[in-house]
Amino acid sequence: MIQELNQAIEHYHQKWHELVAARTNRAFFEHLEPTSVGWKTVDRADFDTRFAQLRDQCDHIDLGWVNSRWIATMHLKDEPLRGNMRIVKLKERRPGSADAPGLDHLDFAVADQAQTAQLLAQESGLRWEEEVNGFGTWLSIWFADTEAKLRQHGVLDVCIAELQALRPPAID
Repeated sequence: MIQELNQAIEHYHQKWHELVAARTNRAFFEHLEPTSVGWKTVDRADFDTRFAQLRDQCDHIDLGWVNSRWIATMHLKDEPLRGNMRIVKLKERRPGSADAPGLDHLDFAVADQAQTAQLLAQESGLRWEEEVNGFGTWLSIWFADTEAKLRQHGVLDVCIAELQALRPPAID
């Protein structure tokens, strides 16, 4: 699975570099650092197989039921993926979805999401929008049959917020 992820990330970066080359504010896009990779599985059986393949290479896993499907946020303990990423979001495809399996997106860190939205609005021909899902907000950019998610708060912050929401009330 690691080799498959790395090959897909390399292919993604080729598409990303083409997108960046066509941007007005190339410096902004060139300095974005990837933080995690999202991988979409065909179905529950594929999710379970890929989860098992990655599990022993991780030191922490958060598994959540989100939008009628399983999502595992997995932190690689030893070797990072290409782009120095250690976080894999393994996502079961939503019921009834025809989304393509495989590398779904990369997350990129941004310092200020509102300021980033203003920069994206100045880029003509760029397909993007702000998205919200549960505890997370991000800016999605769609290009070349893939996606980049620009996040001020990383996916681990979302996991923390989800777990905190499950905490029972304190007893006085």
